Amino acid sequence: MEQPNIDFFAHPPQLSQSQGESLARMIALIMPDAAVFTVDRAKKISFWSPGAEKLLGYAAQALRGESCLTANRCIQCMRGCGLTESGKVTAFPLQLQRDDGQLQGVIKYAMAFQAVDGSFDGGLEILLPQRAADARPAASDMAEKYGLISHAPEMYKVFEMIRRVANTDMPVLIRGDSGTGKELVARAIHGESARHKAPFVAINCATLNAGILESELFGHVKGAFTGAVRDHQGLFGRAEGGTLLLDEIAELPIALQARLLRVLESGEYLPVGADKPLLANVRILAATHKALREEVKAGRFRQDLLYRLRVIPLFIPPLNARKQDIPLIIRHLLKQQFSDDRLPVVSSAAMQQLMTYDWPGNVRELRNVMHYALVMCDGKQIEVTDLPTELQATQQATPNMATVSTGRKTLSETEILQALAASDGNLTQAAKQLGVGRTTLWRYRKLWQDQT
Repeated sequence: MEQPNIDFFAHPPQLSQSQGESLARMIALIMPDAAVFTVDRAKKISFWSPGAEKLLGYAAQALRGESCLTANRCIQCMRGCGLTESGKVTAFPLQLQRDDGQLQGVIKYAMAFQAVDGSFDGGLEILLPQRAADARPAASDMAEKYGLISHAPEMYKVFEMIRRVANTDMPVLIRGDSGTGKELVARAIHGESARHKAPFVAINCATLNAGILESELFGHVKGAFTGAVRDHQGLFGRAEGGTLLLDEIAELPIALQARLLRVLESGEYLPVGADKPLLANVRILAATHKALREEVKAGRFRQDLLYRLRVIPLFIPPLNARKQDIPLIIRHLLKQQFSDDRLPVVSSAAMQQLMTYDWPGNVRELRNVMHYALVMCDGKQIEVTDLPTELQATQQATPNMATVSTGRKTLSETEILQALAASDGNLTQAAKQLGVGRTTLWRYRKLWQDQT
């Protein structure tokens, strides 16, 4: 999106707080669909335009004097969108949360005001709604389309990387522990790319021996070896025009690593027994739970292939690094099997056990645990006794019982996370369910995230 055609963006003047507010009111009249607001030196909102009310849903009278971080959940706060060396104001795309809990993609412009002594005196921000083609995929979209369930900041970074790398054909190396969802991320990259109408093909390199894997990858011609009674199209052929995921790439035999390197360098592959190479119009993604640099040091992986595959590295955090997602994922898993009116409830004690456990198997293990619990429970509520033995054993550990005082009641971290999960991350609905204000709930969640 091009920068707005306003002179101060091309040559931003040095303005005081009062001068900046006057300018903001003028811009709000010129750009009625944009969110225009100013903050004072304490970063509290001093002006909130009608366009801001319309775009983000928050009324001006409710926000004046509030921290701008509370108002729109923006974590950038004048970073990444200030003056460049050429004197221009840069644009910054980001996602903000509306009053109704929905995510709104915007292009953000910001400039700081200066007092007479040169100190920070507040600032002006303009938020322009992104075009649909420019908007980041929201967490709800990732959940609905690809099964990637998260409201954790660490996973928002993954979602952003998916959006960015999908627009290229460069190889991506997806790194993450077993069960974190590496194939789901690969499918999301394919689904968001221009190749999404072509096939997505995946193979686990650890499941086949070298001879069969070579034929499965590159295909073979009739008579290439005993039993080759007809031509066989390999995965490169079947993925023509689309995406090929090489899962557990660290297990690829050394001999096949050389052949894969040739494909990446020349764009050609040779079926087993053939004398004429074929062109490979395929986007290659690789995934592993191992550190390939360590595999290179051990002599089990080619260094030149590592550099070819690791053009864009993408790391998926383990579940124990984003435990705030556990209630959300559980609710998603339950809703896959039950209607809303028959949805089983996870008791607070059981949820504390689930939050305390370290999840070495990540989301895959969580899914299996919930399948077990659904078999063992009465169909209405999941108790601690319905969980596998290894999770019941964690009762002796001290669960995370971080609390926040709201002035009227004290809420545990588990209660807040369960409410957020039940409302699909909607702060307003979760706050109503808990009987607290939306601002109070947001402040606690921000405090908890900062401590994790």
